[in-house]
Amino acid sequence: MSFVLAILSGVFLSGAFAPLNWWFLLPISVALFLYSVTKTRKPFLTSFIFAAVFNYLTLRWSGIYVGLLPVFFLVLLQSIFYLPLGFISYKRNRYSRVWLILPVLLIADEIRSIIPFGGFGWNRLSFSQADSPYIIAAAYFGDSVLAFFGISLGIALYLLCARAQLFSVAIISAITTVAILLPVPVIGQGSVNVLAVQGNVPKLGLDFNSRAQEVFNYHLKQTDIALRAIQSKPDVIIWPENSVDIDPFMNPQIGKKISDLAKQIEVPVIVGAVLKGTEGPENASVMWNSDGLVSSKYVKRSLTPFGEYIPLRKLASAVSPFAEGVVDFVPGNEIILHQVGRAAIAPIICYEIINDSAVHSISKNSNLLIVQTNNATFADSGQSAQQLNITRIRAVENNRWVVSISTTGVSAIIDNSGGIQQITKQNSASFLSGDVQLSSGTSLAYKIGNWTAFVCILLSIAIYLGKRRRDA
Repeated sequence: MSFVLAILSGVFLSGAFAPLNWWFLLPISVALFLYSVTKTRKPFLTSFIFAAVFNYLTLRWSGIYVGLLPVFFLVLLQSIFYLPLGFISYKRNRYSRVWLILPVLLIADEIRSIIPFGGFGWNRLSFSQADSPYIIAAAYFGDSVLAFFGISLGIALYLLCARAQLFSVAIISAITTVAILLPVPVIGQGSVNVLAVQGNVPKLGLDFNSRAQEVFNYHLKQTDIALRAIQSKPDVIIWPENSVDIDPFMNPQIGKKISDLAKQIEVPVIVGAVLKGTEGPENASVMWNSDGLVSSKYVKRSLTPFGEYIPLRKLASAVSPFAEGVVDFVPGNEIILHQVGRAAIAPIICYEIINDSAVHSISKNSNLLIVQTNNATFADSGQSAQQLNITRIRAVENNRWVVSISTTGVSAIIDNSGGIQQITKQNSASFLSGDVQLSSGTSLAYKIGNWTAFVCILLSIAIYLGKRRRDA
């Protein structure tokens, strides 16, 4: 029965993430798991089953085109971090030990976001809480506090059902209520009118860019359609990652078309381009100004392991034949903003959105974030919607509006409270257009930085030790 409940709790936890987005399934899953792990004689196996089901269901999109074997290793590695949950079955201090789930899950979330290969925190528990009523707490205490609240509510639910420690339930409920009432940080530094173009691709899958010229033409065509449809001239046009997969500096014809577009309408154009650097390919965000000249270039700093570069290449090639065809990209090492009038635009390229330090560092001197991404490899899955939720939480954390633009969708304009102002559908050509607010004011969460996760972990350990001493 415990194994069945562990499976069910893993299913529930995956439902807190996109595409379902039922944030309340996080606390329900925690409560159900606590019941299963405290009633079993095989707590570590129960914990692993719970984690494996959760990780597989939220990350199964990663194997759409590469097969099950790479997904198996990813799920296995991610699930190992949850094994310490088995210690919750320790028989002494019956009700205090359930609090151990709080520090274990928080620590597991943070560690797997760092190691190995720079970590893979795509399905960190906090990223399931974009629709939670207490999301604004992330502006004050960082995204980790969202996981803290969700797990704490799960503990409270378990204790309530067990008719134990009702005082703890009352305290958790009161704190969560206060978090819901926190005000949204003020925005008041003007606005900029953006046109973000989702041009679509001719073919989904790993070889979406085999027709790079067509992808470029799709975005050029959709930009023309959008300019005819909108009523006022934008201040800046934004294309997604991989919209220009033919190096515009090596191919003068491509570069001239982008330059001509910017000069003709007298509007800067920011594109996502793959460049042939001297040491290898670079994934870049490049801006042509209204005079048709390249004025800024940002090269992606946080590369995707097993996507843009291959660690342990021999082993990876044994797991998947696709690894042999991956040419390692070269990471950038500079923070470059695109300046458009009063707008200091910080480009974040796809995978960088899950890297705390990458987002934190580039947002410092900005007043607007843009996320240029390409979801064609994982189209028709929950990957794009999951990324959108991560982006919404980053908007709250950094007190910035965000324009997230994808080749195939989902693309969206997001305000600094995580609210979606405009959104597109997947696998279609579309565009976003309108005013986005500018803000250089830093949130409390930004000022605290990565210490927020550390504080949440220390607080959770203190709660556990305090309850254990009280119940001893």
